[in-house]
Amino acid sequence: MKLSEHPFIQSISTASQREAAVSEVELLTFKDQETVFHEDSGPDALYLILDGGIVFTKQRADGSSQEVSQSAVGSFFGEVGVFTGDSRALGAQAKGMTTLGVVSKQLVKEIIGNIGPVHYILESLADHLKSTTRHYLDEMIRTEKLTYVGTMIATILHDFRNPLSIISLAKTLIERKHGDDPQTLERCRKIDLQINRMVAMANDLSAFSQGDHALNVGKISLSDLFQHFEDLNTPFFKDQDIELNMSAKNVWIEADADKFLRALQNLIFNSREALNQADGVGQINVIASNVGDHILLSVRDNGPGIPEEIQATLFDPFVTFGKKGGTGLGTSIVKSIVEAHHGSIDFETSSRGTCFTITLPKVHLETPDKLRTI
Repeated sequence: MKLSEHPFIQSISTASQREAAVSEVELLTFKDQETVFHEDSGPDALYLILDGGIVFTKQRADGSSQEVSQSAVGSFFGEVGVFTGDSRALGAQAKGMTTLGVVSKQLVKEIIGNIGPVHYILESLADHLKSTTRHYLDEMIRTEKLTYVGTMIATILHDFRNPLSIISLAKTLIERKHGDDPQTLERCRKIDLQINRMVAMANDLSAFSQGDHALNVGKISLSDLFQHFEDLNTPFFKDQDIELNMSAKNVWIEADADKFLRALQNLIFNSREALNQADGVGQINVIASNVGDHILLSVRDNGPGIPEEIQATLFDPFVTFGKKGGTGLGTSIVKSIVEAHHGSIDFETSSRGTCFTITLPKVHLETPDKLRTI
């Protein structure tokens, strides 16, 4: 396509203005897959596609690129940054041998004319388009990541089935051989609990990645649930300089015990991780109390606080900071569990520590006729 025939040039009202614009447009040729501009680069110009095509990409967290869309001959791109002044939301690379007409930012403004209302309307439209595009892309990448997580967990569950079956069989044989030894039986019981815990954790992660928030609701004594948590996790705190205190006097709730335990575990282990990086004796206090027809549960630590860089997005998937081996899904899973119970979660943090506060209705809004009690 000739530059003078491009729809953008043709849209200029007079022949003299079209000729003037054509004389100022620079022509550039790009090889197949050659970069036109990088994501987050400055908005230098508007680009007219005269031959070939353009592929737009978004960078993933692992550094690879995700193709988002394509444009062909006769279209143009790069206009949003020209009007907003913001950096490029996407990267652009040539698809095949590509010829572009480069319309400088200044020339674009001269062609359009800096007419008050028109200028502001264009800026507003560009801002709205950029915001919508960014939100869509973030959601698309998040969904893609969660799909990968779901696939990975399904594979792990399949691969773990045989080893866990062998461990369970060995535990049963030990019970039969040493059934008269209370200490051995207690250890076998804990093996069984940990096996079930591993499977439940993987199932919860798989359900989260698929957006499945189904609950198995029962009437729960939080004192019993806290005792169950300590029973499962004492080995993880025994050799560390961390005090764990849990208190729930006469607090009951209708909830999914396994999922509620998972949420509690994620919050407490986040606190433990933070305290491992701090000096002195660490403290984690978990307190549940009755407040009218709700319960209030707080998880407070005296760690260094949550980094400011992630505070605003703490409950988003894949948000992590300074942790070794973390997935960045812990707080997202907690939030999804709390909201599935029609509750809310918030936090306060400073250099002296962090407190997560969960508010939940005592009676689940979709309570079945018969509740199981733990």
